[in-house]
Amino acid sequence: MAERGSEPSIGRASAVMAAGTMVSRVLGMVRASLLTACVGISLGADAFQVANTLPNYIYILLSAGVLNAVLIPQITKAMKNPDGGRDFVDRLITAALLLVLAAAVVATVLTPLLIRATSNLPPDEYRLAVMFGYVCLPQIAFYGLYAVLGQVLNARDQFAAFMWTPVLANVVQIGGLVYFLVTWGRQGSEAVWTWPMVWVLAGTTTAGIVVQGLALVIPLVRGGFRYRPRFGLRGRGFGSASRMLGWTFSALLLAQLGGIAVQWVINTVRGENGDVPGLLARDNAFLIFMLPHSFVTTSILTALFPRMSRAAHDDDVRQQRSLLRQGLELPAVAVFPMSAGMIALAYPIFRVLFPRLTPLEASQEAWILALMAVGTMAFGVTTLQQRYCFAREEGRKNLWLQALLTGVQVGFALAAFLVPARWAVAMTGLGMTVANTVAGLAFVLVARRDLGRIGLERTVRLYVRVVFVSVCAGLMCWGVSTALGALGDQLLIEVLRLVAAGTVFLVAYFGLAKLFHITEVDDFVRPVISRVPGLRRFA
Repeated sequence: MAERGSEPSIGRASAVMAAGTMVSRVLGMVRASLLTACVGISLGADAFQVANTLPNYIYILLSAGVLNAVLIPQITKAMKNPDGGRDFVDRLITAALLLVLAAAVVATVLTPLLIRATSNLPPDEYRLAVMFGYVCLPQIAFYGLYAVLGQVLNARDQFAAFMWTPVLANVVQIGGLVYFLVTWGRQGSEAVWTWPMVWVLAGTTTAGIVVQGLALVIPLVRGGFRYRPRFGLRGRGFGSASRMLGWTFSALLLAQLGGIAVQWVINTVRGENGDVPGLLARDNAFLIFMLPHSFVTTSILTALFPRMSRAAHDDDVRQQRSLLRQGLELPAVAVFPMSAGMIALAYPIFRVLFPRLTPLEASQEAWILALMAVGTMAFGVTTLQQRYCFAREEGRKNLWLQALLTGVQVGFALAAFLVPARWAVAMTGLGMTVANTVAGLAFVLVARRDLGRIGLERTVRLYVRVVFVSVCAGLMCWGVSTALGALGDQLLIEVLRLVAAGTVFLVAYFGLAKLFHITEVDDFVRPVISRVPGLRRFA
């Protein structure tokens, strides 16, 4: 295994990843809008969402989180071996790929049972979901390939490709949706689905994931990595990895069971009240909610994680404190204002991105997004918590923090039965915010106990200043948006609201940040604009 070169700066690595994520998320929004155009928010749409979500559940359960917990910490440790960790990494990759391949085969065979276990769709929609599932569940193998190869790239400080290859997946999937729309048009609740329609909608979705996984082979080979299948883990130093795997699997199982419980609540409410928001409405809101996390937090934490693992292996407490503070502070100057902007512009966002939605449907989804967006930073802190526990190989700690988060989230989901049906999905969004806030605060207290004083006073001062400035900018933005909304609800006016109010928000936020001397904003923006040729002179 090739030796790792000098570490790129976190800002530069994050900027490269953020650019790829931004393009991918923009295309993802186009894909979501086209999907809504194809299937609306009908029960047929819910059948597709249930089937297409299953690979993600199983992938996260058996692959993404487990591999995050095991691959990078073990690879960074093995890179100190005389052979650079090549034998160890080859065996680890072989075992991981066999695991996800077996999971894909078993899950595809058990498609009817998995659909039944994770949803309570009516009979016709259940049969349609099973049809979709047979085509979607093989995605697990290629999601796993993407995760395995991506973690190897990240451990070698090659971050760009991992964030850019989802662009290829979105391009393939958008092509399929356009073909579907041109060939069959919009399919409502009374649609009669045929296998060719299923193959185009679900098949091109799966094809995109295949391309995404295979594309990572190219940067690995170009970076000098050579892989040879090696079998057998016994006696190779995998003892700590297997223990970590067990704790992490338990935490992921708990998280996925919580997600299934929330989905069950939404399906139950939707089944009894067909005209209220359902799974697709929740997923559309979550897609937008994830933008700040994907652009900013994930990019920063992906760059930090290998360093956190090295610091933990070296028992360097001072470096662990520094990296933890960076994980708490670096995303804040962008995530808090992006959250405020999403709340202020939630309604016109849905009207522009999903023009097929009625004003009432857009308003309902806007409330779901707004309640989720309040907890965007807390969501990032719980993601940092996972990386922290994985780097230190403290699986038990990660499990009980996950149990706290899941318990609060499921409690709020069950409370959705107590509110009017049209507010049920919004209640689950509020539950996500409260759960992440509670778990995030618990993690900070735990980390302080582990590492001693980590400089939280400075972090709190930064949060207070950034939140104050973000709220002020958000109120100005909301005022402009509301005033323009009085002109009507035509698409052109909604676009005008987004552009004008969004511009006011940006000017207000950066102006107030200068006024209150929040220099961290400049420190965050500088690496990003330095990579844009026309803006380099402002860096």
